[in-house]
Amino acid sequence: MYIGVDYYPEQWPKERWSEDVRLMKELGVNVVRIAEFGWQLMEPEEGTYDFALYDEAIDLMKKNGIKVVLGTPTATPPAWMVEKYPEILPVDPNGTVISFGARRHYTVNSEVYRKFSAKIVEEMAKHYGQHEGIIGWQVDNEYGHEKSDRSYGDVDQQAFQIWLQQKYDNLDALNEAWGTVFWSQTYTAWSQIPVPRKVFQEHNPSLLLDFDRFCADAYTSYNKLQTDILRQHVSDQWITHNFVYTDQAINQWDMSKELDFISFDNYPVWGGLPEPIAPAAIAHQHDLCRSSKDGKGFWVMEELSGAQGWSRIGYLPRPGHIKLWTYQAIARGAEAIVYFRWRAARFGTEEFCHGVLDHDGRPKRKYNEVKEVIDSLSVFGDEWIASEYKADVAVYYDVENAWAWGIQPQSNAFEYKREFLRFYSPAHRMNAMTDIVTKESNLDGYKVLVVPVYFLTDPAVNEKISRFAEQGGTVILSYRAGVKEQNNFVVEDTLPGALRELAGVEINEYESLQLGQNNQVEGIQGALKGVNSVASIWCDLVEPTTAEVLAEYRGCFYEKTAAMTKNQYGKGTVYYIGSALEEEMMDRLYAEIFQATDVSMIASSENVEAVTRTGKDGTIFLSVVNHSTDHNGTLMLPDGTWIDAVSQEEYRGEMTVAPLGSYVLKFN
Repeated sequence: MYIGVDYYPEQWPKERWSEDVRLMKELGVNVVRIAEFGWQLMEPEEGTYDFALYDEAIDLMKKNGIKVVLGTPTATPPAWMVEKYPEILPVDPNGTVISFGARRHYTVNSEVYRKFSAKIVEEMAKHYGQHEGIIGWQVDNEYGHEKSDRSYGDVDQQAFQIWLQQKYDNLDALNEAWGTVFWSQTYTAWSQIPVPRKVFQEHNPSLLLDFDRFCADAYTSYNKLQTDILRQHVSDQWITHNFVYTDQAINQWDMSKELDFISFDNYPVWGGLPEPIAPAAIAHQHDLCRSSKDGKGFWVMEELSGAQGWSRIGYLPRPGHIKLWTYQAIARGAEAIVYFRWRAARFGTEEFCHGVLDHDGRPKRKYNEVKEVIDSLSVFGDEWIASEYKADVAVYYDVENAWAWGIQPQSNAFEYKREFLRFYSPAHRMNAMTDIVTKESNLDGYKVLVVPVYFLTDPAVNEKISRFAEQGGTVILSYRAGVKEQNNFVVEDTLPGALRELAGVEINEYESLQLGQNNQVEGIQGALKGVNSVASIWCDLVEPTTAEVLAEYRGCFYEKTAAMTKNQYGKGTVYYIGSALEEEMMDRLYAEIFQATDVSMIASSENVEAVTRTGKDGTIFLSVVNHSTDHNGTLMLPDGTWIDAVSQEEYRGEMTVAPLGSYVLKFN
């Protein structure tokens, strides 16, 4: 297994390098990522290339048995380029040009910038493509992060118009697809079509969705520009990119087709956050990583190791957090961990992004914790990493659906990621194995399919969902399912549109609830009987046609109207949840569904997460982590004797898990 650090030799005196390498070797580091922000050093002036600093650093690593991942530096175009070619700069929705001074100050729609990017990548590839010390490449850094996924300048507008011509062929087709007869927006020339800069009210939602698609395609082609050049010159070196999954106008699934595997930057806490994000949110990010290459393992190219922040410093990870987040990532598919960063910078924007070493460069608590993690992982070799991850529960995700929600959230209480997690988290709390699936995924083998806030529909996906249920699967649909067509028009059919027969319900009215507005829902049968929940954000007034009612609204003018239903469809079962409900009711429902469908669950107390994997020889691994910083947790182990792979301690029955405890157990 590769386990390493992100290293910035250009930020430290060369006299320090040998000491850094000595400490890395002592720690057990076997890989470093370097150079992803080094463009100015490699091309100090236009057309002049100098790789001497990185040559020296890479050779030092090679001599000491440490492999190198080399980043292309295109996230940070140098000052001389911006001064001479200001047209490469991005533009915000207000029409303001984004200045040089931070990073990601480029638009991928600039042909000038693409030519400079191609040239630096080509020069690097020719220089390092056969280097024995380099095992792989990371193209750019965090595509689209920090609101750099969309640009609204003149070059972007021209590129958008060309993209639209290729998609629609003629203006009549575009006008029909966008419904431009509304508000007299009909276009009679391609040059009239704007990028969605600030307007008095709101832009046409169909234009906005196509603009997001255009931005995503632009980044996909920019990524391919780099990977194509690298593949012409490298051999025995792989290519990846370190994604962030924040629903920006980037299609990670399309981009991943050009990569050997994907990487991910894992920051469970950052900046001014007072505590880490929810364990389910972290798990969901790892599930997204696996889905990007259809279940293939991934690298964590930046794993948080210390307090992080720029102008504001975030939460200090507690003793045990490094090990816990490392184990959680590996359990869910990570095949390598690279800690960010080796040492905290003494200058620049990231001065307070603390690393394995702090500013003084001395090994302390975090260094020792990373050493404990690396030593513990050496027990497994690659056995744990190579074991199979097999899920019973599929959760559907479509980045275009996320974009559509961003365009029209319909309630100031709605946040797409939070609502997605509302329907993902019950499975996580029950330690049911989950996969994220997309429109291209094969659903064979799954027992339950969860389809959260499926607002923007796709006919092919509608067919997949229906066929899954018809053949015996169980489907969980949520409020606002089936509302939109692919061009962002509302469907003509009674809601939930194409899913109406599947769900056995009609939605003829609904209510959007704003912040502070709530209704009540009461369960009336099965595991939900007598269970009450606050209903927030949205209330579909559900009218059963063939479905039976599981819960009803209370305390509103639609008292006793159905809020949740269950329908038999073919050999399967379809549930419809018409509102945003609280954990207790959701957990009761999911537990009943999972028991009925024979989904494997492991009972645990709050904040304890367990993931089961199976080795090629049949060995069963059970990773167990307790995300709580101050309370013991419990886990009811599956029958049999379980042995801690590191300490060799045996466990049976109920296991007590210490705060921030992390274990990998083997079934004996």
